[in-house]
Amino acid sequence: MADQEKNLDPPLEQPDQEQSLLQNAQENGQVFEIDGQQQTQKDSDAHQAGRVLNNVKHQDDHKMMRRDIIKKKKKKEKENKLISARRLKRLLRKKPIDKIRLAYQAYFFIVSITVLALSILSYRDQTVYQVDYQQFIDNVKSNVIDDIRFTYTNKNCKTQFGSSYQSIFEYKWPGTQIGCDCSKGFDFSSLTDYNIDAFFSESFMLGRICSQYLLQKNCSTVNEQQQKIFNSWNDGIFGRPFVLCARRQIGIDLQSNQSNCQLQNKITCGNGDNIFCVPQDMSCPITEIGFTTNSEYQNLKQQNNSNKGDIFDLGAGFYFYYIKNTSSLPLVEFRVTEGDKVCRRNSDQNISPNRIDYPLMLSRRQLCENNDPLFQIIHSIDEEQFYLSNNVIYLSEKLPYFNIDAKFNWTLNAKTFIPWSPQCRGELFDQVLQEGDTLHYVYTSLRVQLGVTITYFIVIGLIFNIVGTMTACNFAWSCMATRPESQYNYIFFIEIGFKILLQIAEIIVIIVSFAIIDGKRKIIKQINDDGCVSDPVSGYFFTNLESDLTKFAWSYNLANLVIFAVTLILDLIIIKHSINKGHHHGAKKLQEKEEHQELDVGSPGESGNSQQIKSDLKLQVKAEALQTPF
Repeated sequence: MADQEKNLDPPLEQPDQEQSLLQNAQENGQVFEIDGQQQTQKDSDAHQAGRVLNNVKHQDDHKMMRRDIIKKKKKKEKENKLISARRLKRLLRKKPIDKIRLAYQAYFFIVSITVLALSILSYRDQTVYQVDYQQFIDNVKSNVIDDIRFTYTNKNCKTQFGSSYQSIFEYKWPGTQIGCDCSKGFDFSSLTDYNIDAFFSESFMLGRICSQYLLQKNCSTVNEQQQKIFNSWNDGIFGRPFVLCARRQIGIDLQSNQSNCQLQNKITCGNGDNIFCVPQDMSCPITEIGFTTNSEYQNLKQQNNSNKGDIFDLGAGFYFYYIKNTSSLPLVEFRVTEGDKVCRRNSDQNISPNRIDYPLMLSRRQLCENNDPLFQIIHSIDEEQFYLSNNVIYLSEKLPYFNIDAKFNWTLNAKTFIPWSPQCRGELFDQVLQEGDTLHYVYTSLRVQLGVTITYFIVIGLIFNIVGTMTACNFAWSCMATRPESQYNYIFFIEIGFKILLQIAEIIVIIVSFAIIDGKRKIIKQINDDGCVSDPVSGYFFTNLESDLTKFAWSYNLANLVIFAVTLILDLIIIKHSINKGHHHGAKKLQEKEEHQELDVGSPGESGNSQQIKSDLKLQVKAEALQTPF
């Protein structure tokens, strides 16, 4: 009983079950709420990410769709162009060939060839060049010589006697190029003009040194030799070398006669047509030089007057002398050359007949066809003496097959002022010098004209002539397929435009050439008509210069000018003809419209393209709709 009562009393510390379940339910509810909130947040983030991915995907789809549309449009344009070209060909096959414009293109082809030929002949047939005129100017502007000295030890006249002295001559030995000699003792004397160059090219391998492989094959490198200046001379029998030093003076007036010299208070030198003036403080210039073995020559030693001349002992009974104020003009130029002649073009180097110059030379000499008779021989020595005098005999050892042969002679030559008649002195002489200084303008204008003519021939005579001829023969140009009604005139007017521009450019050049050439031609003609020069070289020069300026430059330019004038008139006529006749091949506009309605309607083979165009439009609308933001 006591146990039953005890069991009936509830335990003091036992929790209420309902309260416990409620509490547990509340705790679980909080957990579920938290989890739900987290899940909701995750769902929201996932939804946002999905929207971003969808936007990116839509943008990518839009770009791809635009690229597809562009590709299709380009493809469609290409197909339409090809279709238009086919339609154009069908239309052009119905057209007759335009014979008028074919004749026009043939005419311009002939014109372009003619103009090019005239320009080439005008430039090529010039026999006188700036260097020839410059040779004349250098002579008449040379400073005269009033004193000559000699030296043995010092070959530099300026350091020996002062800045007003210089060597009486300087021969420039051109030097040689490097090479590899694999000839192995070839007999050089057996070579001729026909095989010498081939021999040196094959056996010497010009411009390169020998490789180790070639050295092992007994080849040897031939070192280059620098340019050398020869200014020494000797008596020709192994005498002591010497250098002649000349003092040059300015102030000589070749334009005056005796009365003018007196009016100007100057000394009169020379006589007859060779009278000229020098300042009071200067003696008459040297007019004669030479070498002699006679110490009493012209009694110069007894006179002992440097104003008349002088004589020097060069050793071993060999004398040099100079004389002033003879009937000749002053000596102003000196040349040393192989042989007994100086070339008509004085800068050219002569060589003895039947001799071949050394092939390794940087500048090879040739036998002069014509000579300058105004140069007179002063002295002659053999080649061995000449090379010994200048201390270069070693060249025969340094250069294989370089032959220094005593049987060939070298000569020292002197030249006076070019004789100029008294009636041509004064203003005319000054004009001649001025024209020589500006002669290069003639050749510059001829070169410019030739360049413009070549451009004209290439652009008009070839390119546009071919295009114009093909167009006149109904050739369908793809670039003009979209507007066939204007194809012919469009190309033709481009050709006309280029043609007129080039013709105007050449006409300007020709007019400028006329202005330059005409003044020079008249002056040169006056020189020849008045007989101003008695020197054969100068006479040949001025005669040929007048012929060049008159026959070639003047006549050819006049012919070109007439051709271009006629051509411009013909261009204007053809342009007017094209405008009046209107569209393609001169057909009537109404007929052209009727025939080209086919271009708007299209052929059966082209109707299938309309569906493709509609499809492309739908794709384009859809692409624009995708650009609208959600």
